[in-house]
Amino acid sequence: MSVSGILGWLNIRGLSVVPQFPAEIYDGQQTFVTLQLENRKKFLPSFLIRVALAGGTADFHLLDRRSVSTETVAIALAGRGWHELTQVAVISRFPINFFVRSTILPLQERCLVFPRPRRCRLLSVAEGGNARGTSLGRGRGMEGEVENIAEYSGREPLKKIHWRLSARHDTLKVKELSAVVDEPVVLDLNSLTGESLEEVLGCYAWLVNRYIRAQRPVGMIVGRKVLSPDTSALHRLKMLSELALYGKR
Repeated sequence: MSVSGILGWLNIRGLSVVPQFPAEIYDGQQTFVTLQLENRKKFLPSFLIRVALAGGTADFHLLDRRSVSTETVAIALAGRGWHELTQVAVISRFPINFFVRSTILPLQERCLVFPRPRRCRLLSVAEGGNARGTSLGRGRGMEGEVENIAEYSGREPLKKIHWRLSARHDTLKVKELSAVVDEPVVLDLNSLTGESLEEVLGCYAWLVNRYIRAQRPVGMIVGRKVLSPDTSALHRLKMLSELALYGKR
């Protein structure tokens, strides 16, 4: 028992953990974080290590002396804005499965959590007066977003037929698309009200992702700050960050 206790104690000593967060983390949605576990011991490896972070766990079966290993852990952080991660747990059942030994390692990490995207009508923001310019017209088009599913009349081109949905029915179904307009969208956060704030911010996050991934310029107004419409990935992250920190500065 004494020998196993000493071995178990040494097994979880001399370890350090560094989490590596992805560029995008959304409120309440599962995301994968890379954990880098280092064994700084000069002579002894570590066995059967479990690392627990923010409700998720990752297992490392063998970590040789003076070596580094990486695993991924799935976590979900609740609430937009900055999240401070101050500790991580290291757990092991080595060398005897009857006893569990653990230690808490301090962390000084933080990550920014974006609002959870909420699907909303593509024109709802412009109609509400919170955006200038539209990216989708009110008429029907050939290359816009899917607005409705209708019965095939024989006049629509074959590329508009929704084959997967048609296979479930006795008649052919076609996709009705909105007409595309090339004007940029500018989201104005100064017009937001306190009612359903999180839902509105989630809608804006969904719009930002949807438009930019479709290569449609999007801009944003926050206080006196103006982000000119753009379609770059860095610009998208800047706007999502503004949404994440809205009202929290």
